[in-house]
Amino acid sequence: MKFSRSLMILISTLLGVAVFFFKPRKARAPIVDSEKSLYPGTSISIQPGDLLFTPIGKSESKFVGHVGIVNLKHKVVHSIPAGIVEDQVSDYFRKFRSISIFSPKVPIVGRNAAGYLEDLTEKYPRADYRILTPLGSVNHEQYCTKIVWQAYQFGAGVNLGHLRDQARAIHPEFLKDHRHLERKATKL
Repeated sequence: MKFSRSLMILISTLLGVAVFFFKPRKARAPIVDSEKSLYPGTSISIQPGDLLFTPIGKSESKFVGHVGIVNLKHKVVHSIPAGIVEDQVSDYFRKFRSISIFSPKVPIVGRNAAGYLEDLTEKYPRADYRILTPLGSVNHEQYCTKIVWQAYQFGAGVNLGHLRDQARAIHPEFLKDHRHLERKATKL
């Protein structure tokens, strides 16, 4: 009896250790763009001019808060210290967490902003990252809020957040202008 009890304890201990080391790990489902016109894991259509906000910037950014804008090719354009980046939507979702999607209430406004964005990124593909540059100065210095604000201001005539041209270092949250944008999703 004593031998079988010791054997049971040993087997239980070994099983516990085995379960601890070999238990399935929590894994995120891969993000697959099975339907290219929808945001990953949603039924929300990707539209030009959509803004994708996240409370956390890329690890290289060191700044809290980030925003990207969907262009006419349904890619996300955003400015980071490495320059202006154009990402596939699925890649953007892999890079950033807690994404909130805001869409223009008037679709033509989004398309016009996205059209201006195309011109801006073509003219300044290697824009320097500077947060202390005025929003209204169209030049080779950009940051995430500025590129989005300029796309809407100069492409669609919409001043998101009712900001001054000379404003500097504006946090992306100030672009969440409910007069012109509607929230489609939060914390994806």
